[in-house]
Amino acid sequence: MGGLFLRTYREYDLEDVQKHLLIMGDLTADCASCRNLGLDAGSVKNCPQCGTNFKYLTSRRLDQHPGERFQLVQRMREKRPDLIFIDYSDYMKSIGQKKARDFFG
Repeated sequence: MGGLFLRTYREYDLEDVQKHLLIMGDLTADCASCRNLGLDAGSVKNCPQCGTNFKYLTSRRLDQHPGERFQLVQRMREKRPDLIFIDYSDYMKSIGQKKARDFFG
């Protein structure tokens, strides 16, 4: 029997994740650090615009199609075993909280 994907929780440095995150869309991906668009999530190792090396991967489809969550993670894990998969909604919630803390001091 193959391995199963289970959601786990681990503490990450949000700035490190944001600096090294590749965000997948339906067809292409973008760099979370500089917002460079049109990247190939299946093969890009570094952002061609800002040069950051990608360590993390997330997908907007996780929120739009929650029923496909584990199938999507499995497909991307097969293509990109070098990246750590981050939950998109967790990431966006953390970014929002950080912006609010920064704004309100």
